[in-house]
Amino acid sequence: MSEEIRLSSDARKEQIKLRATFLNNIGIGVILVGVFTPVTRVTLELPAANLDIPWIAIWMVICFAIGLTLHLLATQLLKGLDR
Repeated sequence: MSEEIRLSSDARKEQIKLRATFLNNIGIGVILVGVFTPVTRVTLELPAANLDIPWIAIWMVICFAIGLTLHLLATQLLKGLDR
């Protein structure tokens, strides 16, 4: 019985790790697309295009906040490993 409980606990811990990894990776993707892509676009297109820089900056901040929130949620999930 003890072995069965330990296996169940190990499986639960792995599921927590997978969820946390998934959330963290989504957060990284949001930051890459929402923050670094606009920086590259502004750098390469600014001389050639009329870009709305304030609007791009607002979206960059929003995307960074979403990515950071997802990372913090993943960190909170990992605290469940202590149980």
